[in-house]
Amino acid sequence: MNIRFSPEAARREMTPVDNLFFLEYMPDADGMFVKVYLYGLMQCYHASLSDTDVAEALGLSEAQIRCAFVYWQAKGLVRIRGDEPLTVEYLLCEQPAVTTATSKKYSRLIESVEALLSPRSLDMREMQTIYDCIELYGLEEGAVLALVSYCIEQKGVRVSKNYIETVAREWSGQDIKTQEAAEQYVADYRMQKHGASEVLRRWNKRRPPTVDEMALYDHWIKALGFDAEAVLAAAARMTDVASPTFAILNDRLNELSERNVKDVSGMDAADERNARDREFARLVYARLGKIGAPDKTTIAQLKMFREEKGISREAILLAADECAGAERPLGVLKKTLSDWANEHVETAEQAAAALSRPKTPPAGKKKKNAALIYEQTPISEQDFNNLVVNLNEDL
Repeated sequence: MNIRFSPEAARREMTPVDNLFFLEYMPDADGMFVKVYLYGLMQCYHASLSDTDVAEALGLSEAQIRCAFVYWQAKGLVRIRGDEPLTVEYLLCEQPAVTTATSKKYSRLIESVEALLSPRSLDMREMQTIYDCIELYGLEEGAVLALVSYCIEQKGVRVSKNYIETVAREWSGQDIKTQEAAEQYVADYRMQKHGASEVLRRWNKRRPPTVDEMALYDHWIKALGFDAEAVLAAAARMTDVASPTFAILNDRLNELSERNVKDVSGMDAADERNARDREFARLVYARLGKIGAPDKTTIAQLKMFREEKGISREAILLAADECAGAERPLGVLKKTLSDWANEHVETAEQAAAALSRPKTPPAGKKKKNAALIYEQTPISEQDFNNLVVNLNEDL
């Protein structure tokens, strides 16, 4: 059975409001909050009017309605029982919730904190933790809001007071006490988490980043000077690694930083140079008659002879042609190029002239005795026979 006044009759009924509301609660409340409270109170007393949407009736947004009820929850006049849809339970003025003991000094802060934790409301111990953030750990009120927001990101709206206090203690120790410092810390954390997560996604790893991985990402951005796009580009280039990790990526970014390559365009240019270096090394191998791909050490050494010692590509290829067929052609080539570097042989013309010079004996090899070097006279067979002594002949 369901018996109630019709909506038309209910419109003519009265809604009782405790005088305590007018005396204790209304003077400090925003006018919009008062409107929401009174309209909701009317719906509590007259069920036939409860089907009307409060936001629509008062010309307010859902966010404004929610904010108003969060305020009254902090004052102990209502209790938010659910968020989707918003479910509010009115309390009697003479039975205020424990939150009415909130210090007037921090009442606005508590309201803001409860708005973050909605539909949950703070008990006395939790409120004391919020006070301790200010009075014990020295955080500004704005910093406390940033801290609570950060803690909710970590643990959800059911975050414990112990965790909030632990973070407050850590922030105080790091001198993160002002609103500006706290907001910067939270922004940095979000940047690190998002950036490190993007790197993992680039490698098709579906897990949250660790604290150490986030710290490495922060190092790449702040200490090494890479931007987020460059870090992702470097991660995408690790196709030669079966299981890429942050440690391997860290090594590569450090190498790029040492070469002052810190953006995508610089990486693209470096890739092009590396490709040319590898191709030239393959050409040298082909001229030497070697089979297989050149290793990184050989590629780097050939690059060093070109860029640091100034030996042209044409000169190196001439040397490779000359060393082909040697027992250890690559070793002979490197020895030749080292000698040319000392002699400042750089161009193809200088290389050709160096190759045409008589070979000097290797250092440390004994020279022949000059006295033993004499002109040899050819001997005929008859001359040879005349020199033979017949041992059987009588003397």
